[in-house]
Amino acid sequence: MRRFKIGDKILHPVYGAGTLVSFEERADDGMIVEFYVIELAHGKGRLVTPVEKAKELGLRKPISKRSRGTLSKVFAGRPRKLPEDYRLRRGSINDRLREGSFAEVGGVVRDLTWVEKQGRPTTGDRRLLQRAKDQLAEELAASDDIGQDEAMEQIEAALERRISAREQKSD
Repeated sequence: MRRFKIGDKILHPVYGAGTLVSFEERADDGMIVEFYVIELAHGKGRLVTPVEKAKELGLRKPISKRSRGTLSKVFAGRPRKLPEDYRLRRGSINDRLREGSFAEVGGVVRDLTWVEKQGRPTTGDRRLLQRAKDQLAEELAASDDIGQDEAMEQIEAALERRISAREQKSD
């Protein structure tokens, strides 16, 4: 039943990266329930979550170095047209970020970066872009065992290369 083991790096789509430090059993309505205890990165505290709900909550290991080429492909892809209505756009983006997959978060970064390059971002768009970049950087940092600042530099460099290439194509 255990998918993760102590010492595994784990990502939660809302709370970010952490390390599984222990398992706990607690009584709940007369039943014993097993929990993961995850020490969140950067001193953000601990997350305790039921083992049986891990998949439903989106807990997963960080992307492997081997699978990371998908980020370049996502950044190079055509940006999605986002809804004009800010509430709809924000809801759509929040859903994509909550889903938490590496490719989906990368797509949010690409799409909002493109909105920013077009000179049409709202303050909310900028906040969502920063949140998506932070989420992506946290995953890269956990995957490579590097600092989040270094991971962010890698993301910014990859974005710049891909956005520049896309702009040159459309000229």
